[in-house]
Amino acid sequence: MLHTKVNDISVEDLFSYYDRYNFLYPGKKKQLQPIFPEVRENWEKALNLPWEYFLLLTYHNEDRDQFASVSAWRSTPSSYCIQHMVSNHPGNTRPILLHFLYILHGIRGNAIQVYFQPKTRFANNMFQYLADTGGPAHSFKHSFSYFKVPSRPATLQWSPIFTEPLSRKNQDEVLKFVATERSSFYAWVQDLDGQDFELSEIDKTYRQYNTTRSRKVIVFRDEHHRILGIAIVNKASLGLNFSLLENATELILNSTLPRWILDEAVNHMLHHIQQEYEFSPLEQMPVLVDTEYEDLVRDFGGQLMRIYDYFSCDHTVISTWQNYLVEASGQVRKHLEEKQKITT
Repeated sequence: MLHTKVNDISVEDLFSYYDRYNFLYPGKKKQLQPIFPEVRENWEKALNLPWEYFLLLTYHNEDRDQFASVSAWRSTPSSYCIQHMVSNHPGNTRPILLHFLYILHGIRGNAIQVYFQPKTRFANNMFQYLADTGGPAHSFKHSFSYFKVPSRPATLQWSPIFTEPLSRKNQDEVLKFVATERSSFYAWVQDLDGQDFELSEIDKTYRQYNTTRSRKVIVFRDEHHRILGIAIVNKASLGLNFSLLENATELILNSTLPRWILDEAVNHMLHHIQQEYEFSPLEQMPVLVDTEYEDLVRDFGGQLMRIYDYFSCDHTVISTWQNYLVEASGQVRKHLEEKQKITT
């Protein structure tokens, strides 16, 4: 086990390591540059949160020039979002994540969510294995296209589309819709089956430390009262995730409907959610949508940033995850030892 620290590093030092080991690569720096002072300030505030709400685990060995870190923030009453896994040495990647899971394993409401790029072989192999092992009752894996969309998208096309917030009145119907388009497990992880639809209880704790975490869930219907889609508008202190996923809107579309109807639905959804970003310093809205609907978002000015795979699991899968990392760490250690023998 690495000798790690919990929430015990200055933001200045942390960001310096991120920069040194190319986690803050030029493209990401450019994206964050206009809002970087606010991002930095929000991280300083977040590190004052109870670690059950914001957890940053770091390892640093100056003599060996080795650094590793991983962080998580409470997203819903049922889950954490793990992010920013950084390591400049292959021997530390798996151990620090393993230590991280040991910490989270004992916390109530410990389902885990993570977004990762599918081209990352380590993450892709690991999360596919966990999804196969956990099964749909305990895990969920999905692919998203991640867009930035002008906060004032293309001209609104008229059509009889109406909106309503998630409420007790429509909750059962919304849960059934999300279970069909995602899964029942996903609906649970997002706490759509709860009663605190806007996450106000979580937000109370965040606000005690001058940070925020809330959301809106908006249902879009046609004149026949069919659900065309749902928008989950996430809101949080800017930059807690360097890709701005903490402020992204997820569009869940009705896959049974023809494309021309979905085109109108996406047009209305993007126009409606722009008011949620009215006072945001972001010039463009971050939007997640199923990869098969990329063209619908592009039609209204969306620019694809990257493809994300998403994985979530509950506490029953964490033990399997830990065993996977123990075995993988042993394999990496053996490989490094053999490599060392060859070079000496």
